[in-house]
Amino acid sequence: MNHTPQIKKAIQFAARKHHGQMRREAEPLPYITHLFSAALLVAEDGADDDVVTAALLHDTLEDTGTTREEIVEAFNERVALLVEAVSEVKEKDGKKIDWKERKTKYLENLETAPDEAILIAIADKIDNIESKLEAFEKEGEALHAGWKQPVEDYVWYHGEALRIAQKRLPDHRLTRRLAEVHDLERAKFASA
Repeated sequence: MNHTPQIKKAIQFAARKHHGQMRREAEPLPYITHLFSAALLVAEDGADDDVVTAALLHDTLEDTGTTREEIVEAFNERVALLVEAVSEVKEKDGKKIDWKERKTKYLENLETAPDEAILIAIADKIDNIESKLEAFEKEGEALHAGWKQPVEDYVWYHGEALRIAQKRLPDHRLTRRLAEVHDLERAKFASA
């Protein structure tokens, strides 16, 4: 990942917005570690600064009080568009939306999202699955007790994200990596 002024600004922006948030891992880690992982995956692929920035900010709209306008003001319209394309809407008319409905809508949006957004979504899923697999190695079946949804729901969701990635970017190395980690996820969690 190039350390350009925009990337530095995005790292600082994400760190401030996600300050105090932790990942649910075997060992709690600051949430920013997930954002760095997703950004590194797209950066290793040669993504430009806007795509890397959007990867760093990919959870700000859904997990912080950040607005789309703040992203446009701090960065640009393209970054905001990409972040918006990979963000879930968690509430409608002041009511919390059910997990499956949220995920289904997110997947529907991915079907027509820009290719760069697909790459960010793939990187996000790769890191999420790899983190779950690492935690499972340390905690075993006890890990599932802390999950909000049944294991098969996560496997379904990641499988659908993979289906979209294979349809949209079939020959991309990140699509192949997502397929590999999803296969491991299914093998590890199928009996759970």
